[in-house]
Amino acid sequence: MPTSTSPQTSSNASRHPSRTHLLLGIDPGLAATGWGLLDESGHAAACGTVKTVPGPAGPRLLHLVNELRAVLAAHRVGEAALEELFMGRNATSAIGVAQARGAILVTLTAAGVPVFEYKPSQVKASLTGYGMADKAQMARMLALQVRTGARLDEHSADALAVALCHARSRRLRTMVQGAT
Repeated sequence: MPTSTSPQTSSNASRHPSRTHLLLGIDPGLAATGWGLLDESGHAAACGTVKTVPGPAGPRLLHLVNELRAVLAAHRVGEAALEELFMGRNATSAIGVAQARGAILVTLTAAGVPVFEYKPSQVKASLTGYGMADKAQMARMLALQVRTGARLDEHSADALAVALCHARSRRLRTMVQGAT
């Protein structure tokens, strides 16, 4: 079972893996990677944050990969969604995020999980209707739209937002394909 720092959002999530395929949302980072699982009804089945100890990148990435493998082993993940890399002012931070994204992409691909990527503005627009929404707006809208009894940290909340964005994008693609 994963040793993530945030509690799972469902007390039976670890005892009874979902019979349906879950959507895995990931907010990648080298210091902290948030993950969240949404079921088909929009309920947060589980979530957490993998935190790494400062130091060389290799052991940190290995810890992240091992934790992600544990999440995949514990739950039936059908698809995964990640936030695309956002290049802010801190290049060192962006390099760490890029390394974490690479490790995550390889782990998901090796597990046969299809991966979808979304720009941060797409995730924000999907939840709030505004692509430049701030953290407080995102938190309020996520609380209204995703059923969870857990208190979420910033990283697991962002991961659930990415999963919700993917769920909505997936529904839209299905409707459009059905109309043609």
